[in-house]
Amino acid sequence: MKHPTLMIQLSTSDGLPYDYPDDWLETVMQIAAMVNSKYKCGIDVIYGSAEKSHMTDLEEAIGEDE
Repeated sequence: MKHPTLMIQLSTSDGLPYDYPDDWLETVMQIAAMVNSKYKCGIDVIYGSAEKSHMTDLEEAIGEDE
């Protein structure tokens, strides 16, 4: 089964990793709460750092559905 998925990765205008904002976890939880409130559904939240290649892998996997 495939699930609707949203992945957010921060980068600078040069494509470099963006430094963690002090309130990043709070921001992530606010986004999750807004989605939960709108769609009344469960949400899996992953918080941390990931290589850009993982974002590309997911983009390719999602693109296969189109």
